[in-house]
Amino acid sequence: MPQSISVLLCTRNRQTKLHRAIESILRNTYRDFELIVVDQSTNEESRTRVESFRDPRVTYIRTTTVGLSRARNIAIRAAHADIVAFVDDDCICDSNWLSSVAAEFERDPSVMGVFGRVVAYGEETAGMFCPCLIDVHERRTVDAPIVPQQALGSGNNMSFRKDVFCRIGLFIESLGAGTHMKSGEDTEFVYRALRQRMKLIFVPTPLIYHDNWLSLSQYQSLARAYILGHAAVFMKFALHLDGIAFAEVARTAYHILRNKKGAGSIFVALGIFLVGCARGVGYRFASPPQLMAAS
Repeated sequence: MPQSISVLLCTRNRQTKLHRAIESILRNTYRDFELIVVDQSTNEESRTRVESFRDPRVTYIRTTTVGLSRARNIAIRAAHADIVAFVDDDCICDSNWLSSVAAEFERDPSVMGVFGRVVAYGEETAGMFCPCLIDVHERRTVDAPIVPQQALGSGNNMSFRKDVFCRIGLFIESLGAGTHMKSGEDTEFVYRALRQRMKLIFVPTPLIYHDNWLSLSQYQSLARAYILGHAAVFMKFALHLDGIAFAEVARTAYHILRNKKGAGSIFVALGIFLVGCARGVGYRFASPPQLMAAS
């Protein structure tokens, strides 16, 4: 029997890209899904774009909250399916994306999360960068702590059984885009799942195209944001006496000093890293919001 999937799409003031993302999701060959769009926009244009589709599978939720983690948690609580799939509003989904995700969960009931391939959308031009890509063609299985970006990928192509959120909680809402921490919410959540020895896999068949080309200055700003969240997350787990996390904090510091983090300035990046580590002390005691099993 086909497995029902809740596709969760969060957006803020990117109505043109949102429209394209929804089109690509609705074109998927796998049909047994709902699409939940959580809109944090400051105008009505995204609502108009969503309502233009007139597809009964689409649910629109407008919220005055700010922050990707808050939007994702709203979407998770609204999801009806046993599997939830995340994609960003600047992505375009391959037509077989959902069928590939469903096949992996059906193939192995012990798999709790599926990550897929993310490649750049469009042609590269000089001086432009497209981050958050993972163009790997080998299958990977992870069931112990490891840096998620190194083995699995990031939040723009990830799916989980909803039971994962019942067991370990939701995203920490002070992490991620739209917060003062700017990033780190997906890294923290995935690492938390791996510390519970949940089986997560990367497979190349669920394919997403990412359309987020940045200039050098924009890319450096994003790299600094990633350093801040990354340092806080892994310092949090290092303070739980996690050796992998402690090694990642040290590795990140080393790469900053070697000017390999793309942040544009060693001194600026090091300062941001130290701020992130200091904030990680607070996250050592932070508890994630909870999802009740009956939600």
